[in-house]
Amino acid sequence: MKVGILTYQRAHNYGALLQAYALQSYVRSQGHEVNMIDYWPEYHAQDYKLIPYFKSISSLGKIKSIVILMIGLRRILQRAYGYKKFMKQNFNLSSKVAYPTESSMKDINYDLVIYGSDQIWRRSNYPLFKGFSDVFFGFYPINASKKITYAASMGIINVDDQDKIYLAKMLKNFDAISVREEELKELVEEVIEEKVSLVLDPVFLLTKKQWLSLNNSSELPKKKEKYIFFYQLTPSEEAIEFVDKLSAHYGYKIIEVRGRVEPLLFEKRYYQTANPNDFIDLIANAEIVVSTSFHGVAFSLIFEKEFYALGMGKNSGRVQTLLDNLNISERLLSHTNLPNTNDKINYEVVSLNLQRLKLHSENYILTNLNNC
Repeated sequence: MKVGILTYQRAHNYGALLQAYALQSYVRSQGHEVNMIDYWPEYHAQDYKLIPYFKSISSLGKIKSIVILMIGLRRILQRAYGYKKFMKQNFNLSSKVAYPTESSMKDINYDLVIYGSDQIWRRSNYPLFKGFSDVFFGFYPINASKKITYAASMGIINVDDQDKIYLAKMLKNFDAISVREEELKELVEEVIEEKVSLVLDPVFLLTKKQWLSLNNSSELPKKKEKYIFFYQLTPSEEAIEFVDKLSAHYGYKIIEVRGRVEPLLFEKRYYQTANPNDFIDLIANAEIVVSTSFHGVAFSLIFEKEFYALGMGKNSGRVQTLLDNLNISERLLSHTNLPNTNDKINYEVVSLNLQRLKLHSENYILTNLNNC
């Protein structure tokens, strides 16, 4: 069977690329032909330019942006190269986007299209596009025998009555719906008046061993000292304060990775050029992980690490759902005080809960693959 996946396959983001890789790998393991549907509109592409939306910046802003770019150019290009290399090797994507517009997808054919995961249903607020994308709500591609979502997410949920009318109409495009957060599950069930499935993020479909087999980076410096890995995707002063306290308590170094290269940061703790393989390695070999990102938490669970999540604000819903279901909600912190560091995660219990959720998630995929 020919299966297409519509997600954020060109995002310069560790979680976005690794979740796409996981879903593709899992469906392929079931004996199907799987391709990323390479839809990447200009409003997404602009977000990852060297200077995003350069034309819309003021003259003074242009000068400032160019100066900062030149300071960080080597590091920016190195990280971008790592992302693009991963896309080419694992998704077979060329430098040219296959489907830059909605209409360019009108003639492609698939037996099944899987929409998701990641925040494909979020309301965009780009200079070139604002609102929900019809593409990710199943309107394109037109020629598909069956369309389903897997672990779709909306990020921050903020919808009004008009939005609910739109959602009720567009969600009819799908033959089956699964989402990643409890709050989104409740919203979708309200607007379509049907039950939908709550499933795990795709990264949980692969085992620890499978993730380690992907890690073949030879560029990562060998860290002989024990360290705390700090993944600060969502900027958070409270997370910085917390990780500094944790470092002082244990005497461990901090290795920090942020969502983008920040040219004015030069301290040794910042690892600015990490690629997706490095990201996995950094979590796998850390003593403790502190994350302001869902996927930092997800991979901490996969590698059975002591971890803490905080500083996500309104973006904490998906982490809250996951940790609630695993009965370790105390790992999502609302303060910067050090918890009792002697309280360790009981991964025997967590693994049993995770396996139960994984079986449910696999069953959703397999049922829809087998009934195509």
